Amino acid sequence: MTTRAEPWTPPSGLELQPAGKAWDVVRVPVCIDIGKRALDLLGEATGAAIENPIDGVLYWLITPEAAAAWDTGRLPSIEVWGATAYIEVPPVARTAGPGVHWRVPPQHDRYLTDPAALLAALKIATSAALGPREEAFR
Repeated sequence: MTTRAEPWTPPSGLELQPAGKAWDVVRVPVCIDIGKRALDLLGEATGAAIENPIDGVLYWLITPEAAAAWDTGRLPSIEVWGATAYIEVPPVARTAGPGVHWRVPPQHDRYLTDPAALLAALKIATSAALGPREEAFR
């Protein structure tokens, strides 16, 4: 069951915020090229994405619990974080490093990424980066 996202606006400064209310987070590594490739595949369909260059990850924001049925064990290095997680969220104007910044800044009317589109992009990106993984497509 997918819950509805609570209203949300990005903070005015770098702030630790909880997942599970306005959004859940899909954490994807950029160091093995999965995150960048998924971003390219999504193109204009992507919602907001936060880059944490220190941890080498991209975070996509999705509707809370929308990825509850995902089998992330079949998508190595990809994690879905919900109500027990916190991430650093930058102000909208921070679109470059150093540090945590928006790789794709949120729009006033859109910050969530469609979870089905993101999952499809992640499957393709994982296969391209790590080689075919039949079990990821079942």
